[in-house]
Amino acid sequence: MPRSASTDDYLFVGTGGRVVALAKRDGKTVWSTSLPRTGYQVVVMLVENDQLFCATAGRAFALDPHTGEILWDNNLPGMGAGITALCTAQQSSDPASAAAAQQAANQASQAASS
Repeated sequence: MPRSASTDDYLFVGTGGRVVALAKRDGKTVWSTSLPRTGYQVVVMLVENDQLFCATAGRAFALDPHTGEILWDNNLPGMGAGITALCTAQQSSDPASAAAAQQAANQASQAASS
């Protein structure tokens, strides 16, 4: 998708330590980025001021929402790797949804290994 596209043109999906941008108009993958050193975890996201902020497995990231390029990451030393929520002055993520998604993923993984 051309750089002139708005972030409103994308649907961002975060799971399994990856973030994917899909074109809303046709569902095609625009880009896919693996978040390093995060394992197979649910990814919490929010978009603000033309940046895509993501958190998972005790790490926080900023991505370019048009390309998926990782602009920065922070391993949040001493914070652990529990369920993560994101918040700015303008918006916040929903930690309850992230917790429910992570619990479902854990249960599916346990069922598959049984």
